[in-house]
Amino acid sequence: MKKIIINEEDFDTNAAVVDDNRLVNYFTERKVYARAGNIYKGRVNKVVGNMNFVFIDIGDSKPGFLSEREYYDSSGVYGSIISAEKPDENGIKQPENVTGLFEKGQETVVQVEKEPYNTKGARLTTNVSLPGYYTVYSPYSRHTGVSRRISDDRERHRLRSIVDSLKKELNGSFGVIIRTQAEKAKDEDIINELKALHFRWEAIDKKIKKLKAPKLLYEEEPIAVKALREHMDRNVRKIVTDSEAMFSAAGRYLEETGRKDVSLEMYEGAGHVFEGTGINSQVEGIYNNIVPFKKGGYMTIDVTEALTVIDINSGKFKGKEDVESSLLALNLNAAKEIARQIILRNIGGLIVIDFIDMEKQENRDALKAAVDGELAKSKMYFRTSKISEFGIMEITRKRNAKRVEDIYFEKCGCCGGRGIVPTRENVCINYLKKIKYMCKKSRSRNIDVVLPKAVKKMVVSDFKKELRSIESRFGKKIVLKEEKTAD
Repeated sequence: MKKIIINEEDFDTNAAVVDDNRLVNYFTERKVYARAGNIYKGRVNKVVGNMNFVFIDIGDSKPGFLSEREYYDSSGVYGSIISAEKPDENGIKQPENVTGLFEKGQETVVQVEKEPYNTKGARLTTNVSLPGYYTVYSPYSRHTGVSRRISDDRERHRLRSIVDSLKKELNGSFGVIIRTQAEKAKDEDIINELKALHFRWEAIDKKIKKLKAPKLLYEEEPIAVKALREHMDRNVRKIVTDSEAMFSAAGRYLEETGRKDVSLEMYEGAGHVFEGTGINSQVEGIYNNIVPFKKGGYMTIDVTEALTVIDINSGKFKGKEDVESSLLALNLNAAKEIARQIILRNIGGLIVIDFIDMEKQENRDALKAAVDGELAKSKMYFRTSKISEFGIMEITRKRNAKRVEDIYFEKCGCCGGRGIVPTRENVCINYLKKIKYMCKKSRSRNIDVVLPKAVKKMVVSDFKKELRSIESRFGKKIVLKEEKTAD
C-alpha cells in the first residue's frame, strides 16, 4: 500500500512517500520567512547596473535579488507592473538591461524562486505562478501550454479546449500550463482546480492594489501539502500525520480533489511518527554517505561544490562463475538504489557515477536503460550519458530545491571544509526534539536533560523561548545539566 507520512516539528516539516513500507520520496524544509513560492509586494532596495540585477526588500532580514534571467522569464507579462513603459502589441517587452526598468524605492510584485542560503538573500522572479495538481496558473501570461509528456494529440486537444472554454467563462486573460497529471483526468476536476486558483489570484490581486511594500501577499503551502499535490496519485491509500495543522490541511486537500478513497489518520503515539510507522531507519539513512544495496554491495556518495560523485563497491557480493554476468547483476542492483538516493536526497546538477567495469557494450547499454528507467520515476528533468568502457556515467539533473546536505550540514571547521558536520543550530534543534518527546512520554513533573556544555550554553542563550514553550505545552519543568567529561 502506498501512503504519505507527514511530520511537523517546531522548526521543520518532513513528508515521506512510502510504497509497501519502502521509502520512495522524501521532502524536508526549515520554517523560513522567504519560503519558495511565496509572493511579495517588494520595494527596490538597490540597482546594480554593471551586474544587471536589483536587490528587492521583501521584509526579510536580507533583501532578495532579481536578475535579468528571472525577469526575462516573464518579460511579456509584467510590463504594466514593473515599468512605466508599455509592452509591444503582443504584450511582450524585451529590455536590453533589466536594471533600466527599476529605480530605488519602486514597488514590484515578485515570487521567491530559491530560498535564502548562507549570506545570500532569496532569489526572486517576476514569473508569478500558482501551482495545482493538474495545472499551473500564470496570472500575467496569456499562453496555454501542455506537458510534453502528454503525447496523444486528441488528449492534448481535449485539455486545451477545457482551458480555452474556462478562460472565456471567466473573462480571464491568464496563462495555464497543463501538467502531466491532467492526462485522462475528469473535465470537472480540472475546471474546479483552475477556478480555485483563479479566485485565489483575485484575492492576491486585491492585496497588491491595497497594501504597501514590503508585504507578504501569498504564503506558499508547506512542503507536506506540496508532497500531496505532487504525489497524490491513484495508488495512495493513506495519509498519516502527527500535526493537527497538517491533518486539517490534508483533509481540505482530499475534499478539494474528491479523494474519498484515501484514509486520513492522526498519529497519537508518544514517539516520533516515523518510528511509529517503521520508516525511521530509512529516513536516517538519507544522512549517511555510505549506502548498502541488494546482495551485499554498497556505494559512497560524496557531495562537492561542483558535482556529486557516487562510487560503487562490490562489498560482500558473490556472483556466478560468469564474471561479466555477475558484474551486470551487481551494477543493476546499484542502479536502482542510486536513482532512489538521488530522488530522496534531491540531488541535482552534475552527478558522476563510477560503476564496476564491464567489457560488453550491450551490458553497459542495459545498465544505462535501467538508470534511465529508475530516474524517470521522478518528475525532475534529467539527461544521462553513455557509460564509458571504464564504467563512468554522467547525469545532469534539474535542481528544484535545496539538497538535504545544504539544509542540515555545514563545512567542518576542524578539517577546513573537506568534510561536513551537523550545524550547531541543528544539534540544538535535535536535542529540543528529544526533550519534547521526553516530556510527552514521561509522567514525571521534572525532566532532567543532560547536554554537552556547548550545546547547553547555546540552548539557554538562543532557544530559551522554545524551551519555555515545550514546558508550557506539556506542563513540565525542564532541568538542563552539563554532561560530565573525563579529566
